[in-house]
Amino acid sequence: MSIKKVFTTKNIIFLILLIITLCCLPTISDVVMLFFVCFVLSCSLLPLVDKLERIIKNRTLSAIIVMTAAAVLTLAFILPVANIAIEQISIFIQSLPDKITEFHAYTKSFSIAGHQLSYYLDYNKISGGDVNFTQNVLNKSVNITLSFFQGLLIFVAIVTIMFYMLKDTEYMKSKFLEFFPDNMKERTSDIADKIASKVGGYVIATIISGGAIWLCMSILLMLLKIEYPISLGLISGILDIIPVLGPTIALTLILLVAFKRGLLIIVFAIIAFLGVQQLSNNVIRPIVFGKFMELHPLMIIFAICIGGKFGGIAGVIFAPAIVAIITVLIDELYLKEINKK
Repeated sequence: MSIKKVFTTKNIIFLILLIITLCCLPTISDVVMLFFVCFVLSCSLLPLVDKLERIIKNRTLSAIIVMTAAAVLTLAFILPVANIAIEQISIFIQSLPDKITEFHAYTKSFSIAGHQLSYYLDYNKISGGDVNFTQNVLNKSVNITLSFFQGLLIFVAIVTIMFYMLKDTEYMKSKFLEFFPDNMKERTSDIADKIASKVGGYVIATIISGGAIWLCMSILLMLLKIEYPISLGLISGILDIIPVLGPTIALTLILLVAFKRGLLIIVFAIIAFLGVQQLSNNVIRPIVFGKFMELHPLMIIFAICIGGKFGGIAGVIFAPAIVAIITVLIDELYLKEINKK
């Protein structure tokens, strides 16, 4: 290939724009993350939109129907349980300062090897004092409430972006393919379809995995007669997206609610929680993620560690989707080429 064909005016302009984009990436990282989230969610609905379009022959209407149906089904599934969960969470937040105070008193009266638990732990250093800690909890609750409208605006933005991504999929794909020569368009299109399929599988696998943890924990907490079982199960399912830190927070909240039931119930609650975590990590996740993403669990764990290192919580949550894209590119552009013979 001659140098003149490589260093064309079009390629030079594209390279300059790419460098400028990469330099501005830290500044626009929030916007990039927003569009990436929309892309990931859109990929999970894309097969349904494609199938419906083949039936009714209208892409816009297909996108509207699928997004509406997804929203209705989600609300129909969540609202009855969320109604109970919200009520429990409200009661839990109101009673949280009293529970912390009761837990403090419990730690002072509990003995290990002839010494009270307060002998081993300085509660004031851990919590910063009852008043300050509980006040911080209440302040956080107020901040969450005040952020509701901001969250609503983000939700509207996500829905709007997703709609156009689903509606104009072929248009955006054709524009993307214009960056490639004719002899590469077909293969590039195939790679793009495989990426969309794997990324969509990530969303489905995450929902199934989190839902399974929610169901299992809610049932076990009900059997142990621990307060707020549905809320705590829901929190466990949602926080499971964040490795290590998420389950730790969920278990802490469960113990904070369960401690009044006695040491035996606390032990059973810990065993139940760890059992569900083991079931999720060793059975549910490998099966679900393996089926929908065709990725080995070790690859997912590695991706999560790297994602957490560079992207924080957002990096952890979306690491499997990112590694799915990378594995498709490596497989299609490198491994298949060197293994052709």
